[in-house]
Amino acid sequence: MKNNKLFNHKNQGKLLLAGISLVVPAIFLLLTMNDYEYAATDARTESFHSDIEVLPNGDVQFAESRVRYLNYRTMEQSLYFGADDEDVSSLTHQPVFDTTTFANRVYDENDNLLIEGDGTTFVNLNYGSERLYLTYSWLDNAVNELGQPFETVDNQSVNVLHHHSAKWGKARFEYDYLIKGVALKYSDTGEFYWTVAATDFMKTENVTISITLPGINYQASDVKAYAFGANKAKVESIEKNEDGQVVVKLSASRLYPDEALITRVNFPMYALSIPNNLYGNIVHSAGHLHNVAIYQSQYELPRTIYRIADLVAFIVLGVAVVYALALVFIIFVKYDKERTSSFFGEYYRELPAEYPPAIMGYLYRFKEVTKDDVSATLMDLIRRGFIDVDLNNQSLTDAKADYILIYHREKNTSDLLPHEKQLLRWFFDLVGAGKDTLSLAQLAKYTSKEQSAIKYLAANDDFIRAVDATASAKGFFDNVFEAWNKGRHMTVTLIVFSIIFIVTKLLGFGTFTMIIGGILLALSLVLSAYFGSILRRSKQGHEDFVRWAAFEKFLKEFPNLKDYPIPGIAVWEHYMVYAVSFGIADLVEKQLRFKFTELGASKELESSMLFRYPGFHYYYWYGINRSFVAASQTIKVAQQQRNSARGGGGRFGGGGGGFTGGGGSGVSLR
Repeated sequence: MKNNKLFNHKNQGKLLLAGISLVVPAIFLLLTMNDYEYAATDARTESFHSDIEVLPNGDVQFAESRVRYLNYRTMEQSLYFGADDEDVSSLTHQPVFDTTTFANRVYDENDNLLIEGDGTTFVNLNYGSERLYLTYSWLDNAVNELGQPFETVDNQSVNVLHHHSAKWGKARFEYDYLIKGVALKYSDTGEFYWTVAATDFMKTENVTISITLPGINYQASDVKAYAFGANKAKVESIEKNEDGQVVVKLSASRLYPDEALITRVNFPMYALSIPNNLYGNIVHSAGHLHNVAIYQSQYELPRTIYRIADLVAFIVLGVAVVYALALVFIIFVKYDKERTSSFFGEYYRELPAEYPPAIMGYLYRFKEVTKDDVSATLMDLIRRGFIDVDLNNQSLTDAKADYILIYHREKNTSDLLPHEKQLLRWFFDLVGAGKDTLSLAQLAKYTSKEQSAIKYLAANDDFIRAVDATASAKGFFDNVFEAWNKGRHMTVTLIVFSIIFIVTKLLGFGTFTMIIGGILLALSLVLSAYFGSILRRSKQGHEDFVRWAAFEKFLKEFPNLKDYPIPGIAVWEHYMVYAVSFGIADLVEKQLRFKFTELGASKELESSMLFRYPGFHYYYWYGINRSFVAASQTIKVAQQQRNSARGGGGRFGGGGGGFTGGGGSGVSLR
């Protein structure tokens, strides 16, 4: 596959789809990773830290600090305290939020205290020309910034309303509060099971949690801690502090949409001395640690599958890339690598073969037939006497020179090839309406009407098919179907794996599975395009091609060859038809005219129809080639006019686990 232009044209659909396969999964991942209710440009939590202390009586003290950017005036922070234990069927666990212990503070980005409250009264503050206030859902007369009754989320949460008349911008929000009866005392373990951080519906990063456990008469090794509910959640350490208490530290570099950092910490049950079972947090049943193992395995299984999905996807991708490269190399060497020629000369000074210019162009450009081949064929028929050119008493400098082609129908056409006969029918029977003459003006007029333009381009297609039929019989190219057959199995396998990984992501497993599925699909399409486009010249075809390439170089550079005797004008007329197919006729004509003038042989040029007038090729063959552009433009304009007449147009009709456990938070912004 050496013709990049032909490859791109033939496979532009596959290549476009391959590009889409690479881009869409990445966009999908980016969107899902940032699918928060509040956009990061409007609201985000840049850091979240919570110091949590589990007290011996089972109560838990929270000290939370959130650094946020809020492009809002009002933030309603909800703090949840309802328990959500796995052993709910056997528990009546009902923690209580102690509003008497509540305190909150708000600092600006320079750590200046803006406003503070203790939860006992509405706080209204004039901050220069701005107004700040705090109000709490548990106050009897709590109202929002519009003076409307404060609506709590449910009976398992309390709310704090923050209002800033000029928007909060970047600020640090701190909350201190106590929730009674959080820690559970089982017969075989003490347990703190809680949602310690949530996204609050906005992008949340840099989450750090410190949990201090009660008592000192046990070791850090006696404590088991788990972090789940979020992809990035992990237990950083379990260590004793300087007071001898065990401290569990958790972190999450980021919480993705719908994620929450949930923890379970199990420690010796004797560290708790709960005076009564007022909150339902004393559980007399034994064997909870056994249940913990079951619960954690249930949580870890999807996380394990999630991670394994990514691992398997990366392994498959690596194997696929290596195997694809190896397969491409093998197929390239066997089916696509150009052959070695027995000809090593720089120039070839005579025609390498006797077939006409369109057949040469078919070989030279890997089965591509161009407008230059039409012009070259027409010129060759002029050279061979089947067509004459009448300049119609006009000069080359006329703005609308109207030359006339004259077809000698009396000549025997039995020796003409099918594409040459097709060209005569095309120009004289179709465009010329059966007459023996055809002028440039007639050609321009014919392609100016839509139906005629369609017929004109259809005749060109017939010409191309005729060239293909004749050239194919010459065996210019190898049969490379075996290359496609060998590569097909690889492309099908890649498509199957791409579908598997895309579906895997849609089922919620793996972060990069869809992206890898897209890469595999793109790889399969590119490989399919390559395997299906392999085209190699046969041994004889390559030998001819090398000589034609050397002949083209000779036509471009013959004036520099000092030892080259210039042949007669008849030879150059024959050479010129191939120069037209190469697309270098204008260059060759100018160089030849200079060479003949230098040798004092200008009269020979004047005796030739093809060289009599300087620039003849440019002016005449430009008119022929322009007809294709004109026909296409005529059809396009007609279609646009019909569309305009109709009027109108058409209309286009996270792997970490769920939010479970007690506690957590939520935010409403406005």
